[in-house]
Amino acid sequence: MKSRIKKLESTAREINIEMPKEAVDEVFREVLEEIKGTATIPGFRPGKAPMDIIEKKYGKEAIDETKKRVIPLAYQKALEEHGISPASYPEISDVALNLAGTLTFKVKVDCTPEVNLKKYKGFKVTRAQVKVTAEEVEETLKHFREMSAEFEDTEGPIGKGEYGICDVETFIDGKSVSKKRENMWIQADKESSMLGMGEELCGLKKGDKKEIEITLPENYPDKNYARKKAVFKVEVKQTKKKNLPELNDGFAEKMGKGTLEEVRSDIKANLAARKEANEKIKMKNQIMEQLLNKHVFDVPESMVKRQLKVLMEKAENELLQRGVDKDQIESHKGKLEEQLTKEARDKVSLYFILHEVANAEDISVTDEEADDWLKALAASYGQPFENVKKYYEEHGLMDGLREQLTEEKTLDFLVEEAVVTEK
Repeated sequence: MKSRIKKLESTAREINIEMPKEAVDEVFREVLEEIKGTATIPGFRPGKAPMDIIEKKYGKEAIDETKKRVIPLAYQKALEEHGISPASYPEISDVALNLAGTLTFKVKVDCTPEVNLKKYKGFKVTRAQVKVTAEEVEETLKHFREMSAEFEDTEGPIGKGEYGICDVETFIDGKSVSKKRENMWIQADKESSMLGMGEELCGLKKGDKKEIEITLPENYPDKNYARKKAVFKVEVKQTKKKNLPELNDGFAEKMGKGTLEEVRSDIKANLAARKEANEKIKMKNQIMEQLLNKHVFDVPESMVKRQLKVLMEKAENELLQRGVDKDQIESHKGKLEEQLTKEARDKVSLYFILHEVANAEDISVTDEEADDWLKALAASYGQPFENVKKYYEEHGLMDGLREQLTEEKTLDFLVEEAVVTEK
């Protein structure tokens, strides 16, 4: 076999491969023998037809099958010859079985980059002192109380702070700009409602209709409508008021605790744990930034493109959830892609850097650790652990999970080795 390698952009390589006639013929004859064993040829028993007849009738299929068998073997041999560790799937092109009987083809593949690992222990990082104030505890308690509120139907006019369940249509310049939103909850309060329109519901009763005119703000998500006057046609379907539970030991029992002080204590512990986790994330971010600054190398463009696609899909979904119009997202797609490309490239670089650190420190993930993570995931979704694990195994997600957990474990190691200054 002959092979020549050519360096392309970044870590991409092109390999020109030529398989000799002898090797191709050997596989071709093997394929014909297999076909002969099952082929139905009139006038001959299965497996007894002459090879020249088999070749004449099934030659094209045999050649296609020969290519399918020879190309992967030749590609693997070329990787070994040139010491290439692939970081992407190969792109096969220019496949040709020449008159001389040799098989030639080209392969384009991204190589795993060489990372010259610099000093990675003892990074200097800062973290804030974790404190939980009484105000934070009470604010969280207030949130739990709001979540436990019950809503009661009312018959009279909507009072300030009460709710109207409404159908809403939006018009700009006399034209409908969105489909009717049905059964939309609007609080009769300027500060708590969409664009402050809720206050206009005060005094309305079930069945009432009203047109509310509002000038859209300058920062309105759809810039085409910013600063324009919008008319909201509102029909009140139901009216409700919110009843909050008393903050007492009875409320604590509903929260699974014996007393209200136990609830407060539990809230304080959870807030402290969350703040500790956030500080650890910040320290990891500081370490990752320093790792990127110390290790500069080319990364596989195919991996950057895949990572960018993931980031783009995530960003677009978040914008849609925030109510940004699809057309507006599409018009800004180029700018968004430009912003996210660096993040994608950094993520790919960190993948290789952390992989090298993990190898140097012999950091790996045990089966028990992978199972523990899956058990926590199963519990969060209320699913049996066995079902979740089976799903990950059947969809080929276990290797990705192990890589993810190894990265986290490596970052935890780097945090432990860091020099931490508390501020």
